[in-house]
Amino acid sequence: MSYDWLVIGGGASGLTAAVILAQEGYRVALVEKSPCLAPLLRGFRRGDFHFDTGFHYSGGLGRGEILDLFFRSLGLSERLRATPFDLSGFDRVRAGGEEEFAFPVGMQRLEEALCRAFPGQERGIAGYLAEVRRACTVHPYLDLEAPLEGSGTLFGLDGTSLREMLLRWTDEPRLQRLLAVHTLLYGVPPAEAPFALHASVVGPYYQSVHGLIGGGAALAEAFAARLAELGVDVFLGQGVRELLFTPAGTLRGARLEDGTELGSRGCVATLHPALLPGLVPEGVFRPVYRRRLLALEDSLPAFTLYGVCRKSNDLLHGRNIFLLGADDKGLEDTIYLTAADNGPARASGLVAIASEAPGGTDRWKDSVRGRRPAGYEAYKAERAASLVRRIEEACPEFGGVEVLATATALTMRDYLHTPYGGLYGVRHRIGQFNPQPRTRVAHLLLAGQGVVAPGVLGAVLSGFLTCGELIGHERLRERVKACR
Repeated sequence: MSYDWLVIGGGASGLTAAVILAQEGYRVALVEKSPCLAPLLRGFRRGDFHFDTGFHYSGGLGRGEILDLFFRSLGLSERLRATPFDLSGFDRVRAGGEEEFAFPVGMQRLEEALCRAFPGQERGIAGYLAEVRRACTVHPYLDLEAPLEGSGTLFGLDGTSLREMLLRWTDEPRLQRLLAVHTLLYGVPPAEAPFALHASVVGPYYQSVHGLIGGGAALAEAFAARLAELGVDVFLGQGVRELLFTPAGTLRGARLEDGTELGSRGCVATLHPALLPGLVPEGVFRPVYRRRLLALEDSLPAFTLYGVCRKSNDLLHGRNIFLLGADDKGLEDTIYLTAADNGPARASGLVAIASEAPGGTDRWKDSVRGRRPAGYEAYKAERAASLVRRIEEACPEFGGVEVLATATALTMRDYLHTPYGGLYGVRHRIGQFNPQPRTRVAHLLLAGQGVVAPGVLGAVLSGFLTCGELIGHERLRERVKACR
């Protein structure tokens, strides 16, 4: 079997790249190691509840906004129904059992709300939000009118950190902490997070916030249907064992884990970049490039609790809750609460995500899924009980929480076939070398959260960015603009 392009990985970035290339008339094959496409997007079911694991809400989904345009360009929109979040407070921050602040939808409304909550900080608030807007207008795939020349196509991992930007505009610790709370959405602390990356994450949220009816599973099904329409061949349940090269060093295809060979003139790899050196023969990559890929740090690991509220309520319908921890512990002690899904029904299932200490599960890293030691299960139970106590204290509306499942970095490692289990893949931090879409191997390109930015918007954007390297950025952007 021979193809023009082989896409490794069936997550949001791989699906995006496969659709774009197939729309260009290429014959495309997509290989996914899991038994189904988009395992993180699909989530899972426990009893009567379906839990989203990879898509809870997104910015940029309003009519004519960037993610909406991406979906229209990919031919997905007719299969998706966006649902708006609470305009008065899509994300609500609580501390000590009391609501501190509700982030309203809309940049102007947000500025007004912040100024009411922090009198005397008006200049700093306006300055910070202006910096967010400015950062979002220089990236040519967030602002389709931004010039390609001189703008750079990636978010830089040098320059100003989020922490530095906050200190530039305010000396109010509570305001600094509040504006940094969304670092939980990409797993990098403020002192390490590039401000440009932070702005790319929060900027679209500040403008509009939506969920999808059916959550991430609906998006996964829309992608699967689109691949079928375009004639993309999908290989599930096995990964790529190795990439194949001619004696002259030209990429010629891949061998799957069952020995099947797929011929291909090019490859877009969306797997964790640290896994790439293991797929190519010695000498294909320069030693320094191999070392850089293998040394990439992951985003902070997370402990995730999937539970059910004992009392019917709508606290998480169209909104999320951030529970702040003690002031001296920083944002790593914050808990993020979201609905099991954000469909039209009243929310009674919930997902709680909290940071996990780096290396917290390392003592069990050699254990096998389904046969973990008793100590690991005890660790999860203790961690879950601690989270439940905090949640019940801060959110009495729930009437208590029943735990149905939990996940650690080891869960995510095995579930997503990544080396370390970071919830958001490769860490985007100041000073770290994150790979560019192009490698030094002709027709071997990279995409995914580790290349551009985390989350569904970041992953989809990465697919566009990588394909723009192949078919021309301006041409691809014009296709997206035509969907307005």
